[in-house]
Amino acid sequence: MNLENIPEYLQENANWCLWKYETRNNKKTKILINPITEVCASNRKQKGKCTSHQIKNSQVEEILLREIRKVTVFAKYHEQEFVDLVLKKKTSELNQVLRSQKKELEDSKDRIAKLDSIVQNLYEDNLEGKISDQRFEKMAKAYDEEEILLQKRIAELEETITKSQEEELNVESFLKLVRKYKDIKELDPEIIRTFVDKIYVEQSEKVPDTN
Repeated sequence: MNLENIPEYLQENANWCLWKYETRNNKKTKILINPITEVCASNRKQKGKCTSHQIKNSQVEEILLREIRKVTVFAKYHEQEFVDLVLKKKTSELNQVLRSQKKELEDSKDRIAKLDSIVQNLYEDNLEGKISDQRFEKMAKAYDEEEILLQKRIAELEETITKSQEEELNVESFLKLVRKYKDIKELDPEIIRTFVDKIYVEQSEKVPDTN
């Protein structure tokens, strides 16, 4: 990818991801593309299977401006429906994050319970002479260190989950931004930061009846 052809305000975001769909074993697979070499990571092992990916900055700007205008116009004339859609999406994303965090929290607590049992067994084996004092101390220290890290992670997760559950989905603040940019003529860094999270560049495809 030629970074010189990308506007500075897009380069500053550093949120570029390149990927394409490729059929492997009769299934569509999403292949991550190196933004520098423009080929997938497995290209060196599978010569000829990956093609280059590129797009002009003028095309990126045109697409972004068109799509952002669609959002602002829709929000302007269908505000309540827009709010409902944003809430639904944000709620879904939040629930997904919470599920992942709660799963990690549960796994961490289970691991600590298992570590306590392991250390107890080690202690008994040491008393019975099955393992030396030196061996016991070394293993017990390693498990203690792991448990300390797990306890720290559990505290972080519990705090994060509590904040996430208490956090209100503030759609009104986003609506204010949409109203502010209701008549966008051209892109600028503030608009990009407000509306764009990531930009994906996929493999180009020939569309029938087009040049």
